[in-house]
Amino acid sequence: MVATTPSRVIWKDLDHPTYEDMVAVLINRLYPSVERIDGSGGDGGRDVQLRTDDGLIIFQLKSFTGRMDRRRRPKVEESLRRAVQHHPVRWRLVVPIDPTPGESEWFDRIVAEYPFESRWLGKTWLDSEMAAKPEIARYYAHGQRYELSELFDLLKSINAEPPPLHGGIIGEAARRVSGIMQALNETDPHYVFGLSAQTDGRVSVSIVPRYRGAERDRPVPGRIRFEFPDTAEGAEVQQGLLESLEYGTRVTIPSRFVAGLDLDIPAGLGTTLTGDLVLGPSDTGHADDVIMLLKVLDRNETAMAQLPLDAEQVTAGARGGRVLLRDKSGALTIEARFDVTNRSLRLRWTYTQPDTYLPLELMPAARFLAALESGDRLAVEFDGETIASESISLMDADELAGEAVWFAEVLGYLVNVQLKTGVYFRVQGDLTPDEVDTIATASRLLNGDDVTGTWDSVEITVLPEGITAVTEALDGTSAIPEIQVAADMSISVQRQTIPIGRAVRVLKSARVQAWEDASDGAPPGTTKLYLVPGNTNRVVVSLDNPS
Repeated sequence: MVATTPSRVIWKDLDHPTYEDMVAVLINRLYPSVERIDGSGGDGGRDVQLRTDDGLIIFQLKSFTGRMDRRRRPKVEESLRRAVQHHPVRWRLVVPIDPTPGESEWFDRIVAEYPFESRWLGKTWLDSEMAAKPEIARYYAHGQRYELSELFDLLKSINAEPPPLHGGIIGEAARRVSGIMQALNETDPHYVFGLSAQTDGRVSVSIVPRYRGAERDRPVPGRIRFEFPDTAEGAEVQQGLLESLEYGTRVTIPSRFVAGLDLDIPAGLGTTLTGDLVLGPSDTGHADDVIMLLKVLDRNETAMAQLPLDAEQVTAGARGGRVLLRDKSGALTIEARFDVTNRSLRLRWTYTQPDTYLPLELMPAARFLAALESGDRLAVEFDGETIASESISLMDADELAGEAVWFAEVLGYLVNVQLKTGVYFRVQGDLTPDEVDTIATASRLLNGDDVTGTWDSVEITVLPEGITAVTEALDGTSAIPEIQVAADMSISVQRQTIPIGRAVRVLKSARVQAWEDASDGAPPGTTKLYLVPGNTNRVVVSLDNPS
């Protein structure tokens, strides 16, 4: 069993730099996208800030303990005045003091002057959050002063002994690795360590930042030695390692390419390991609050299309940053790499047509891709600011755009039909050419357009009271100049029946092929007319009351 000292923080024992580093890491763990402000040139009243959809949240860190006396209050008031310049929507004072009634009254009075919401996060809040993340206090407040000799011995033993595979001993080996990982991850607030033992005694190590910027707060110490052979595989793995270092991407270095790994694990738990090495972010990343916009611009810099994208993973390296973006439908994935050395942007596009999709969900991505064909530039926007702009010709999007133009047009028809009829359904697989034509016609009718087509025959039932008018119209006439037929219209798409409305068909010329008395329950005297085209087979169709 590994013994540790309590993780409770004695706030009065901390110097200001340690307090600021520790609390900043805590806030970073609570809100992975926060930004630390370098105070060497003045922090402007914001030690830590968080950009949200609502606006800026500012955290001001003060290491005062005891009471918020008359010497300390002016410093808080000055920080608040400086923070106002950044127009925050919320302001947080983080200080290990729980206010007295008098201190609360003073705080309420000074923040009442400003339009944004303010809160005092005191000692109780800090103690509660630190208790939930004890590794932060252990690392900063206690200097990792606890016994890890047993853990050190266990780690060495994994390299020294291949784990036995018989009986219940393999379970004990698994528990041993699990215990090591638990203890390791209780020592460091910056990283999550992964460790797995192979049957041949090799150990695979993974080091994953707990939050964005952890590698800046505490670079991983240690020394890694690689040996890449002059082969295609060696070159591929070496390139993967280079991209991981430059952009923070995930890479696995097989053990045969790792000559040695001297890892200075926290609390002095250092050792030399051999085995696979995994570098890069976790599978999910920390990008839940990152939303970016892609815009297709014409030559006048006017937006032709705009698509919001969620960042599923954000990584950073020595050369720049990498963002993995996906649209809401999941069909379009873009890997954006920002090279800060030459201020360039490189995008890799992947579009995968879903097997099943709701047209309304897929429409934004299809329309965006279609706009690439006629657009001039592609802009990337974050938080209302354009951070990159490149010629579309450099984006390798021509093949995507060509097919997307047709698909976006078909999707537009289908979305319009579903919106105006209220009949929503998911499309499975490809639509047939006949279904595409049917959907396009229905969409135009629902928009109030007349649709011109051809016809070959039609059957009309005439009630007794109308037979006289029909007889007079046909008397001595080989073709009727124009006849109007109205009936309810429905279409069928992938076994879905969609009612369109009352359709009026105007046959521009017709003649009677035959007529007969109607039967099958029709009213007495009812007549059936069988019409075929006369001088022309043209028909104009419209809806009686389009949506």
